[in-house]
Amino acid sequence: MNIPVLAINLDRSPDRWERLTARASQIGIVLQRVPAVDGNAVEPAERRELDLRKFLLWHGRRPLGAEYGCYMSHLRALERIAAERWPFAVILEDDADFRENFVERVEALTRLQPAPGVIKLYNHRTKGFIAKTRTEAGDEVGRCIHGPLGSAMGYLVSGQAAKRLHDALLPASLPYDIALERGWAHRVSVATTKEPLLRPAKSGSTISPAGYRKTKYPFYMRVPTALFRGQDYLRRAAYAAFG
Repeated sequence: MNIPVLAINLDRSPDRWERLTARASQIGIVLQRVPAVDGNAVEPAERRELDLRKFLLWHGRRPLGAEYGCYMSHLRALERIAAERWPFAVILEDDADFRENFVERVEALTRLQPAPGVIKLYNHRTKGFIAKTRTEAGDEVGRCIHGPLGSAMGYLVSGQAAKRLHDALLPASLPYDIALERGWAHRVSVATTKEPLLRPAKSGSTISPAGYRKTKYPFYMRVPTALFRGQDYLRRAAYAAFG
């Protein structure tokens, strides 16, 4: 595979790196490791790239250390892609696994015209999918009216889009997977495949769902969040239908 594939991996998770590299080698991919930022090791006062006020208003809860680390790790990967000036690259999290014909399907995505900015390769949900085009490999590519789609486990990104995203997504004001999808806000074209090219590995995410619940504000303090999400939902629908 001629497209660079970057995998985000914590230094304290060598088992995940070994599993992913072994799986990648089976399909002819040589991974490039991106050392992940351990957000739990960064004191809240030192998270200078985080707009805490917006995060609290827009997301209705306190950010987890792991979320901050995830966000900064993806920006680190984007920065490398922009610096290398690669036409395209794939960014993976280390809990990803590959579906059938992954290499051929990704390569077909890069030949779409106009050239894609970001194409997500996995989502938790794809409700209200509107197809925009189809690749030579048969994958439908489009956008979804409903969202957020969830997950930044894997996506294809162009070199130009990587630079624009890196600059536009700072400071952080939402979890990375949500911020990535908001093409109407950061002005980078974002689409998704209807059928996933990836699947979760058995190892799963390092961010615990229980951690989310503990940081959520009471419902009466989440009125600004509801207003933000309602507006964003309408913008998402318009982006999917007319973008």
